[in-house]
Amino acid sequence: METQLDPMKDDLPLMANTSYMLVKHYILDLDVDFKSKVIEGVIVLFFETGSRYRKTSSTGKDDCQSQFDETCKMRASEPSHIPVTNVSACSFKTEYNDFAVCGKGEEDTSDKNGNYSNEEQASGISSSKDCCDIENHGNKDFLLVLDCCDLSVLKVEEVDVAAVSGIEKFTRSAKLTDVSKELENLRNQIIHELVTLPADRWKEQLYYFTRCSQAPGCGELLFTTGTWSLEIKKSGIQTPTDFPHAIRIWYKTKPEGRSVTWTTDQNGRPCVYTMGSPINNRALFPCQEPPVALSTWQASVRTAAGFVVLMSGENSAEPVQLQEGELYFL
Repeated sequence: METQLDPMKDDLPLMANTSYMLVKHYILDLDVDFKSKVIEGVIVLFFETGSRYRKTSSTGKDDCQSQFDETCKMRASEPSHIPVTNVSACSFKTEYNDFAVCGKGEEDTSDKNGNYSNEEQASGISSSKDCCDIENHGNKDFLLVLDCCDLSVLKVEEVDVAAVSGIEKFTRSAKLTDVSKELENLRNQIIHELVTLPADRWKEQLYYFTRCSQAPGCGELLFTTGTWSLEIKKSGIQTPTDFPHAIRIWYKTKPEGRSVTWTTDQNGRPCVYTMGSPINNRALFPCQEPPVALSTWQASVRTAAGFVVLMSGENSAEPVQLQEGELYFL
């Protein structure tokens, strides 16, 4: 049984195993539904292998699972689902992660195509399977742990960044093979080269982050959710180095989620803002909360016409009308 904490009195548990895998960039593509008070969409995370594992690997040690054993024992699982609609990501560069959606006039509560919070079907992935099960030869699969609370996670998959046109420039060798293991290594090599680009190439980096976020999936990943964490694994993968470095997560917030506040403005019009308190951002999207996990991120937000999306960042969002009564802020 997981420990019950009071966020107003107790220190927040930092579950993310950042010393083994560290998020370097997030891309969010979200739908805001004021009728159900739910934010739903997709997040793509780009990782770099953490400093602790690089250090232990160089000395021949392989103890990366030890700190997760207690987490596995304490997990409380929820069912997992798959949404019936795919969402693509296209967004702008920013370094912060707070946003607000405010009504300009009367609230539009119509249910548009971008809102599919009630259209789910059961996933073939069993979230009750113990992610710390002993695998072949007595070894354990590597477990990626993210901070997560008050979220419904629907699906997790690996992103096939090698399918992006022009991405060969980020490989040491442009030769692609059909060997599965080599393709897995190639995908992670691409992400490593992309996240370590020098600062003066940030526009190129942003372009390829966006392109990679739109790449097809190449396999669903096993996952479980607990009170404070999302735990993900790929069968047969036992080290952070071999674990997928680009993953896509479908999820939705809950109306009671404590990272999101649904309220009205001074004129009585509906609005929502994401101050991140009192449990930081883990009830807005699966993330890494420890202070070491500094990253860049992008976001795009769909909402009903009559609302304005405001977000901190370097670029100004430009609203695009997708269809009558629906705006897309890029």
